[in-house]
Amino acid sequence: MVVLIMRIALLHYSKPPVIGGVERVVGEQAAALRALGHEVEILTRRDWRPECHWDVVVAHNLFTMPFDLSWTRELLILSQKLSQTRWINWVHDVRWADKVPRAMHIAVSEQQKREYAQYTREPIYVVPNGCDAKAVLGLTERVSSLRLEKASLVLLQPTRFVRRKNIEMGLRVLAELPDAIYLVTAAPDPHQKDGIQYFRELKRLSRELDLIKRVHFLGEKVVLSDEDVRSLYQMSDALFFPSFQEGYGLPLIEAALHQLPVFCSDIPAHREVASLDAHFFKLNASPKKLAGKIRAYPAIQARQLRRKMILRLDWRELLSKKLFPWIS
Repeated sequence: MVVLIMRIALLHYSKPPVIGGVERVVGEQAAALRALGHEVEILTRRDWRPECHWDVVVAHNLFTMPFDLSWTRELLILSQKLSQTRWINWVHDVRWADKVPRAMHIAVSEQQKREYAQYTREPIYVVPNGCDAKAVLGLTERVSSLRLEKASLVLLQPTRFVRRKNIEMGLRVLAELPDAIYLVTAAPDPHQKDGIQYFRELKRLSRELDLIKRVHFLGEKVVLSDEDVRSLYQMSDALFFPSFQEGYGLPLIEAALHQLPVFCSDIPAHREVASLDAHFFKLNASPKKLAGKIRAYPAIQARQLRRKMILRLDWRELLSKKLFPWIS
């Protein structure tokens, strides 16, 4: 769907950096609208310029809360007068509704829709408040751009390209999970000839197993930062760590701190370091059976639901699918 670029004013009694629930919603909404290409301003009464032309004016709570009734009455008149402007009455709370504007009415929940329906028989649409997961979870731009919330299953192996890390086992498990993606963080070390050779072998195996689009060697072109790796822990469904040998196994500790389910090889270092709820597997385990256990693991299913929630509440998705089809 092609969306025309519009000039949009978001109105509220106060605006960021003032802290408040509606203020946060307005700020995130503005950022999402700008990301979609629109020209957006957040305006309070002090900033409001009625002589300016706006394609869309979104009034957050101004027609349903009694905090500045003189401004509310002014906007009620303008909503009738400025017929070329699309007015949206965005209802978060209902404490005053003596007058109903000429506007599209949007409630943030079915409950608010029922409350506002006591004051008007006009259609009321429901658009839930979104959530900026990137800000809430502290995701880096690099990891946010991967759009991992759209993936069905995400396995993470933070590791260097060393043969004892057994990355090929992760590829064979991935081949049994056709809807999954596999994230490997490191890049081949140019000072280790065997590391470069091992990386080439892994790339070749990825092609043979038809995994090129689903395995991501994230450090191949750009080195990941510590912040990037922390973000990957936040957005993955499980740590997959199939090493033949480890001296310690730090990612098992990091995963536990991020409450990320752990699937790791049953070797002495992992038994010593991993938390009690880690799932240990034999190095000769069947990739197909292991894939089945990963898919059925309750903690992983909970992480998948969490990422689905992130996608469902993404502001750009919400506005593109629920708002613009009505106002375009």
